[in-house]
Amino acid sequence: MHVVLYKPGIIPIPPLTYGGAERVIGWLAKGLIELGHRVTLIANGRSHVPGAEVRALSADERNQRDWRKLIPESADIVQLFNECAPDLKKPFLVRFGGNPPPGTRFHPNTVFVSARHAALHGSRRFILNGLAPAEYTFSEKREDYAIFLAKARWRVKNFTGAVAVARRAGLELRVLGSRNWPFGLQKRLPPVRGVRYYGTIGGAEKRELLAHARCLIFPVRWEEPGANALNEALVSGCYVAGTPYGCLPEIVTPGTGVLSAKADELADAVRNPQRFSLAACRDRVTRGGLTHHEMARKYVACYERILLDKNEPAPATPPDFVPDRLLPWSS
Repeated sequence: MHVVLYKPGIIPIPPLTYGGAERVIGWLAKGLIELGHRVTLIANGRSHVPGAEVRALSADERNQRDWRKLIPESADIVQLFNECAPDLKKPFLVRFGGNPPPGTRFHPNTVFVSARHAALHGSRRFILNGLAPAEYTFSEKREDYAIFLAKARWRVKNFTGAVAVARRAGLELRVLGSRNWPFGLQKRLPPVRGVRYYGTIGGAEKRELLAHARCLIFPVRWEEPGANALNEALVSGCYVAGTPYGCLPEIVTPGTGVLSAKADELADAVRNPQRFSLAACRDRVTRGGLTHHEMARKYVACYERILLDKNEPAPATPPDFVPDRLLPWSS
């Protein structure tokens, strides 16, 4: 099958630092290619996935409207991300990864990123994010720090709650996702009251920090659609101390973490790593259906269903849904 993956914007695939959707697209392309499919990426010109053809979009986002001209004639299906193109002449699928405003209507060919995410938007069709395990390091050697991996300034990610959990547990918190200071000063300063800031990082530096961390503290206060951070931490051997919202109960299983909306209960989990197995955390990804191969297989099944014109009714977000409502948290 010849699959076209279209993602506008200025972030390359895969991204160098931040770019959750772009990271997933890179893993999906890799998975499809390794399963024997042909992949064309229509994306930022700096994108590079071995085995995929890249058709570069204009560097000026305002001039990316003519992207349809880049679709190869031989393409069987086009996959879009967070947007629809109902006038597209080729069959297409929309992968939607956000929480849109109330009343949003979706095309019937839309797939969401977790069962909870789909249900909140009136659908049953979902595919959990997967990653390439070989891109991450697994080590038996652990150090005494926890990781916060999210946009620290986004209130639904509950950075202050993560700090409270780490301080109660008496463990240093290393923040990956804070702002970058001039000259990288955020990495040179000592911890401030037990919190060390690394800015927005990726690649080998992020892998190394995850490989030796005790755990991921992820106390989100919203309906988390599908968090790459969970998979990245687990495949690196980090257990998760998080809240029971959104996709978290679908990913964090007994032995790989604790879910609670109470800071004291999460702090107890952070203090007691012996309750969790490093191997079980990695197995949750490699044997639990969270790899790029498994993700690619499920998308191929969706492509085939669309090509046979077997669709569900068009879903819609209920009118009373509040996308950024803060869910309960006890600190």
